[in-house]
Amino acid sequence: MCALINGEWGWLMYLRYKGDAGFSSRNIKYKGPAESTIEYRLDNGQHDEYPASWAYPVAVIEHALQFFQTQQIPPTFIHWHNDSEDGVELEYKTANNQL
Repeated sequence: MCALINGEWGWLMYLRYKGDAGFSSRNIKYKGPAESTIEYRLDNGQHDEYPASWAYPVAVIEHALQFFQTQQIPPTFIHWHNDSEDGVELEYKTANNQL
């Protein structure tokens, strides 16, 4: 699992194996304009933009990373989009999504 963070916002990517398109976070509580993006600067200097609707507050991102580090499974309080389109769905529990 990895995160890109810009200021108070970040998004997550979960890869299951080398070469996997994996999963990326989606914030289903996002209320802003659909076309809004957030720019992220990678360690190599590259600048990427991703939809703001993929981002969560940094506190949620940090909690998700800590959860993954201790549990070794993707956190269920994040809504995941399957970028590999292989039909696998990751569990999302709205009752646990209090962040």
